[in-house]
Parts: sequence; structure tokens; C-alpha cells
Amino acid sequence: MKKRCAWMLAVILSAALLAAGTVFAAEESGEPETLSTEQPETLNTEEPETLGTEEAGMPDTEEAETRSTEETGEAGPEEKGPFAADEVIADGVYIDRIDVGGMTAEEALAAVRAYVEEVGEKTLTVTLEGAEDLEPIRVTAKELGLHTNDPDKIVTEALALGKDGNLITRYKAEKDLKVSNQVYELGLSVDQNQVSRFVTEQTEGLSVDPVDAELTRTGDGFSVSESRTGIRVDVPATVSTVQEAFRDWDREDVALAAVAEITQPKYTTAMLSQIQDVLGEFSTKTGDTSGGKLQNVQRGVDLTTGILIMPGESWSMHDALAPFTAENGYTVQIAYQGNSYVQEYGGGICQLATTLYNAALLSEVNISKRSNHSMVVKYTLEGLDATINDGGSKDLELTNDFDFPIYIEARHNGSGKVTYTVWGKETRPANRTLKFTHNILSEEYLPDEVTVDPNMAPGSQDVKQSTSYPKMTVEAYKEIYVDGVLQEKIKLHTDKYLASARKVVKGPDAPADPNAGLPAGTDPGAGQPADPSGGQTQAPPAAEPPTQAPPVTEPPTEAPPVTEAPAQTPPAAEAPSDGTPAQQ
Repeated sequence: MKKRCAWMLAVILSAALLAAGTVFAAEESGEPETLSTEQPETLNTEEPETLGTEEAGMPDTEEAETRSTEETGEAGPEEKGPFAADEVIADGVYIDRIDVGGMTAEEALAAVRAYVEEVGEKTLTVTLEGAEDLEPIRVTAKELGLHTNDPDKIVTEALALGKDGNLITRYKAEKDLKVSNQVYELGLSVDQNQVSRFVTEQTEGLSVDPVDAELTRTGDGFSVSESRTGIRVDVPATVSTVQEAFRDWDREDVALAAVAEITQPKYTTAMLSQIQDVLGEFSTKTGDTSGGKLQNVQRGVDLTTGILIMPGESWSMHDALAPFTAENGYTVQIAYQGNSYVQEYGGGICQLATTLYNAALLSEVNISKRSNHSMVVKYTLEGLDATINDGGSKDLELTNDFDFPIYIEARHNGSGKVTYTVWGKETRPANRTLKFTHNILSEEYLPDEVTVDPNMAPGSQDVKQSTSYPKMTVEAYKEIYVDGVLQEKIKLHTDKYLASARKVVKGPDAPADPNAGLPAGTDPGAGQPADPSGGQTQAPPAAEPPTQAPPVTEPPTEAPPVTEAPAQTPPAAEAPSDGTPAQQ
């Protein structure tokens, strides 16, 4: 059979070439175009699918039409279109899903346009994953600018199938159509600008902002509100998704999820619910129950309570309390500056830093910054104090190295007691306890600093600083006990404190008393008794003044340690002795 087909194909080609050669020869000789009557006989009459002489002669017709155009200058049929108006598309030809077999070009083009209009009513539904409670958005394909590129060209290609090309091409097309349908894709697509506009405008309602959980202090612990994940539509990515969906579109309704960026809240319900246990608590007494220092302390408590520190975060006490101004609720009180006192806004709140520092030690929170006072304080052990100053070079900073959040609570009971509590999640064994101690390496007091003021009344004095502060070097230690037995002793730091003498200003010494040594009741202005020797009156010999004035009582050269705080406790922000801002 293969040999017969090959032979048949060779015969057809020979016939076509012979016919073309005959026409050419006829044109050269001027003789009429004739085909040999013997040529048709060369076709195998046993093969019913063999093309007839009408098809074989088609090249002659095309050449004749071409000659006619060239000779007359009149438009030939191809200028009106390659096919006649009543030419129909071969059976088995589809454009997209439209069966256009048997249709003229005009009919097929109308069918294509109606089809595009029909599928343009299909709906695109966009949802947002994670926002199931929100209504999805819908839009038709037509509203997204659904269109096809050059439908005329597609119809022309469909019409030409089996009618265009050489004999072999046409023959093959007809054979293929008998086996399977020929489908021409419309290439439907949506307009990128309209899709972008739709996604930008319509998906805005699908986005939700994250909602933080809220921690509320209750009588016996905390309550935590529900947090919510935030979702925001990624517009460029969603536009690409829509376009891709229509690129491989099955001409049915489309449902897809917008591409979204998930934003977690900073405070989730699960995270804050871990805050249940007291990790460390410490209290100090201010000594004052009213006045300016109490005002400063209360203001500081208000600014440093209810503090959440998330894992990996740091918190500065200075930043929470500053600025130290009247506008921020502070009043002027005593503060340390080097080894002396000054008056500063916010004086006294350094006690808050010391109190929180000790609570942080007990909770074993990472204390990333801490400075001691320039002079010792009396409301905690030396070496276990902390201070801040106005400029922030001295600060108390806590860093949360735990995998759970911590909560700082400050309280002032109104009667001079300040308490800081650090809350979190207790993970330490119950039989493990801590103790913080110090070791004084050196301690030295200065003699009283006495200044004479000649303008003051003789013998009077004014105590400017009643407390004598020692020069001191102290080591601080952390002791770890298990079941009451010391397991480890860790040195925390070594602190140095400046000395400051007790300061007294006094008037000049009182003058000597001229009547010193006379008998009691003697009137120095009364007459003297007569001289028994002759009645001559003789003044008694002048009394000699004492060879040395009575001793004046001086304060001891070295004041013993003072166990009480000065009349006004210095504030908690302290400056070093080089003249930088005072410690509050």
C-alpha cells in the first residue's frame, strides 16, 4: 500500500508539473492552452480519492487571473479578498469553542463576537485567605476588559484551511479534518490596567489591620483580650494571579484567593497569657510621706508601671521618666552631684531605680545598664543601688532574654513605701533561692568641714550637711541556694563611692568674759572697803585675765557613720564628680 501511495503521489506531481509546462509552452508559442487528453488516463482509476483535473488545473486558473490583472489593470478577485463572499469554512473547524464549520467569514466573525460577549459575563470571585468572615468580591470578565486580538485574522485562517496553499497542503488539510477537528484559539485576555484598578480599589475592604491583645491587671492576676492577625492584599502579586487565571481560562466562572501578606500583632493572646507569676519583688522606704520628694516619687511610679517588655526588647528607665521638668510633673528637690548636693527637678526618684534594680536582680532579668550613686544611699545595701541622671549617661536598662514577656508593676502606698514587682512565667525550680550580699573592701570618713562666717553671731553655727558620707569600695554578690545550701556565689560588680564630710558654718568665737574669777554676787561697779592702814583708798590690783580662753567644743575629727538619711534624701539621678548633670 505504501508503494502504491508513493507511486500515486509521484503521478500527481508529474501531472501538475506537466500542466504547468504546457501552459508555459502555450504562452511562448501563442498557441491555445491545452492539456494532453492522455494525462487524465495516467491517474489510477482504482483510487477514488484521486483529485480530478479541475483541481489539477487550478494553477492555470490562478496564473490566468494574474495575467488578466497585469494586462487590464483591473482589480482581480484577490483584491476583494482571497475567497468569495459565499465561501464557507470547512466542516470540523472550531474557533475556541465555536463550531464554525459551514459558516461564511461574516457569519463566523459574528459568532466569535457573540461568544466573547457571552463569556465576558462569567464572574471572577476573589477571596482572602484568613479573612473568611469578610464577604468576597466579584467582578465580570467583561469589566476586567476581556478581549481577543485580531478575530478577523483568526476567521480568515479558519476559512483558508483546505483552500489555501499548494496541492499537497490542501490535500493534507482535508485528510486531517476527516480524522480530527481543527481548533483555533481566540487568545482571550484581560486588560492589565483594569485588573490592577479593580484589585487596588476592591480588595481594600478585604484587608484587616492586626489587633494586639491587651493585658489588664486584676485583683488576683491578669486578664488578656483576644488578638487578631492582620492581612493586607499584595496588589502586584494578585494582579499577576488574575492575569494568569485568564491566560489558561476554561471559559467558566473563576474563583481565586488574593495574594496576601500576613501581619502578626506585636502582642498575641498566647504570649501575654504566659504572664502569671511573680519573678521578683522589692520595696524601699522614702522616709517622706508628704512634700516635694513624695510628688516626684509618685510621678515616677506613674511613668514606670504597666511596662511590657517583649522577648528580645530592652527598656530604659531614663527614657520612661524623662524629661525632668515642671511640665512633666516634677518639682525641685535635693540631688547628688559628685560629693555634694544640688537642687534639681525630679530629685529623689533615683530611689525608684534602686528599688527596680533589686526587683530585677531577684527576677534574674538581664540588667544591661546600671550605675551606682556617686555617694552611698541609706535605703539599700551599699553596692546594690542604682541611679539615673538627667542626661542619660547613667541609666537603668533591662533586656528581656526570656522567651516570654515580662511586666513591670510599680506601687506607692502613700506612706513612704515604694514597691516594684516583675511578673512573667516562672521556670526556676521551687527549691532554688537567691540572696544578694555585699563586701566592703574599704571605708574612710572625712573630718567635719567647718567654715567660719564672720557675719554670723559669735558662737552660732549652721549645719549645711548633717550626714558624713564615707569613701567606700564595695563588691556585690549573688548567692544561689538549693534547699537552703549555698551552691554558687557570683560577683556582680565593684562600686566606688565618693566621701563627703559633714558641713558646718559657724560664727566667730565668743569674746572672753572680763568678770571671770570674781566671787559670785560681786558688783564690779560698787565701792571698795577702806584700807585698814590709813584710811587711804587704794584700788585693788587689777585682775589678771586668764592665760587661755575657755576651750571651744569642736565636733570630732571623724564623724561616726550616720545611720539615718539626710533631712532630704537626694534624688535618683546622679552626675559624676566632673560637673555633669546631677543624679536625680
